[in-house]
Amino acid sequence: MMVFIVSYEIKVFSSIDELIVYFAELLKKEVNTSGHRYNLALSGGTTPKIIFNYLADNYLTKINWNKINFFWGDERCVPPFDEDSNYKMAFDNLLGKLDLSSENIFRIFGEADPEQESIRYEEIIKKN
Repeated sequence: MMVFIVSYEIKVFSSIDELIVYFAELLKKEVNTSGHRYNLALSGGTTPKIIFNYLADNYLTKINWNKINFFWGDERCVPPFDEDSNYKMAFDNLLGKLDLSSENIFRIFGEADPEQESIRYEEIIKKN
């Protein structure tokens, strides 16, 4: 018999700025000190945009970005550079500013048939 014990720690921050600094430092420490690759799921919205801008302004050279694969938790049914695209928001505010291989970016094809795209993206997630 195998037993797995998983523990979680909930952190509460008094401001978005405190959250951003904590996350940036945690990401830097984990990525830069580990031999592992990381998978990071991105989302859209105001809070991620603020985080992406902070990382781009302060951590472009402090994090080994090539050890991170970027995925999306959600996307709108629009082309990648449509103003409503979560991919576009992430690209404009962070990914486009990084010296990062396109092999690290696994975007959802919002312009594709949603049903078929969900099947394709599920397979990509399983492979990675």
